[in-house]
Amino acid sequence: MRRRIVLVIGCVLWTVVASAFANAKIGDRIENVEMPMIGRGKHHLLGDSNVNVFIFIKPGLEHSRTALLQIVRCEKEMAGKSVHWSAVVSDRIATAEVEREVKETGLAMPVLVDAGDALYAKLGVALHPVVGIADKDHKLVAYQPFSKVNYAEVIRARIRHALGELTEKELEHALNPPEATQGGDASVALRYFKLAEKQFQAGNHEKALENIKKSLDKNAGLADAHVLRGNILAAQGNSSEALKAYTQALALDPANTNALKGKSACQHETR
Repeated sequence: MRRRIVLVIGCVLWTVVASAFANAKIGDRIENVEMPMIGRGKHHLLGDSNVNVFIFIKPGLEHSRTALLQIVRCEKEMAGKSVHWSAVVSDRIATAEVEREVKETGLAMPVLVDAGDALYAKLGVALHPVVGIADKDHKLVAYQPFSKVNYAEVIRARIRHALGELTEKELEHALNPPEATQGGDASVALRYFKLAEKQFQAGNHEKALENIKKSLDKNAGLADAHVLRGNILAAQGNSSEALKAYTQALALDPANTNALKGKSACQHETR
């Protein structure tokens, strides 16, 4: 018989605690509660799939949005697998704000409304955000706090391991790749980005452009790096190339304010 698991992702305010779930520990059973959905009807927290993914979202929080964008990509990549996806949001968040976040991130899964933050309190979700995985009996077997590096890869590995697609050794390698212990491309990219940012602020556009290109060579998925490249090119008078950079940034983060402003300015310049 194929194993069934449930994945729970919590996006709440950061609190320093020993466990990702203050009121739930490994081995505890997660209750399959029924909750109202945004726009229509009701829906259970757990589905009838081998894997059930639940995302506690809080529109307006950067880490929550970043996590959501990556989870959306994971959902698309895992299409065809027996995976059920749902999002959970506090009833304190305005419906219009939630609907805007859903539209901008491309979220296709149903969004459940947590009345009175009952589920947040029941699990004691205390990190921002955190992933929890339960087995076929809905018992918590693992959790994964948010990280800026390899977040989607780690979640994907956790799911595949719970499905029996990865061995313990393969999971360990995915969670602690050799590159990560030495800084990794993402860390190197961030260092080049910070250096380019300082050089741009100092007016050294040539060096800033050189280092932001190095940053993007290491990690092309950082929207802010594309924005900085656009800013440098725009400052050099190269509006057409700057426009391309801002467009690339928006492909990664459609709501990036600086990218939107830069793109608008470039379009005005190139008319």
